[in-house]
Amino acid sequence: MAEQTQDINATIGHKTFFVGADTTILPETFLEDLVAYGFEAYRIQESSAKVLQQKLELTAQLFPNSFFFFYIDMPLTGLKWQEIIQQFTESHVEDASSGLLYTKRSTENDCLLIERRYKSMNLKCGAIELGLKRTQNFPLFLVQLEKCGARGKRKNIRVHCGASSTVTFFIREANKRISAAMMDFSINHFSCIISKDDEMPPYDTYEDVLVQTSGIRFRTNCKRIMDRDSASGRLCVFVFLQKNGVPGLGDDTKFKVQSKIYELATDPIRLQQQEAYSVFLKYKREDIPLEAVCAQAMQEYRLAKKKEQEQEHVQDKEKEASPS
Repeated sequence: MAEQTQDINATIGHKTFFVGADTTILPETFLEDLVAYGFEAYRIQESSAKVLQQKLELTAQLFPNSFFFFYIDMPLTGLKWQEIIQQFTESHVEDASSGLLYTKRSTENDCLLIERRYKSMNLKCGAIELGLKRTQNFPLFLVQLEKCGARGKRKNIRVHCGASSTVTFFIREANKRISAAMMDFSINHFSCIISKDDEMPPYDTYEDVLVQTSGIRFRTNCKRIMDRDSASGRLCVFVFLQKNGVPGLGDDTKFKVQSKIYELATDPIRLQQQEAYSVFLKYKREDIPLEAVCAQAMQEYRLAKKKEQEQEHVQDKEKEASPS
């Protein structure tokens, strides 16, 4: 069981949430560019301290072992950041890692004041001190996220393909083409299943391969790095190659693929947050501690998801059993 969990974590990795950071501090392009480095990041942003605390606690229970950076320069009505962070870190000592995010101070005394104010808290992720020029801040995010291990064990974010996704290999020497079912892809790799009826030439490198998946279409060279037999056919893993043989995708294609990976990886997570918060609102009561309400909402949410998955499984089985 431990081996299975480790493998899942290596694939899924950790999630990072920037709490209180708006688009002026953390533009959407930053979140998307982090995907290219294997970091999966989101914002939790609310003008009301009460709602922000609700969504923060719910997110921590929904995605345990995540990373949270609190932007302490965002003004909040009702509570101080110090109180929010203190309460959160005390409640999630074991299942969350926290850090600070703030704009650079003009004097050393101001920096020391921040350090003293938050020193007693269990802030495992340290702090990111942002400069005034936003374009110069992206490397600061990268360095700190790398330092605190926010990527997890994975090197790249890998997303699964839709049922109609294909990879077409053009074997010009034999004047034929072979279409394979594309399974998943990252910014550097893709995997596909080649039918047992199709005989692939024993090349390592293939040129001008056509990829069609999840609403994007592009051509690339690729190099086979692994293959093995599976129940459906030959499972092969390829690394993308540019025309000059350098691993990876050309800039234009890379941008397109990166945007699609960001969409496919993050949209379901945001949907889960919205659904879980809708369940939370049904149970919300002022006389019950926030952690308890979130725990009750999460229990209901996970039960509903389990039933939904069981129904989908039954429907899939019925489709398989029905005559074509």
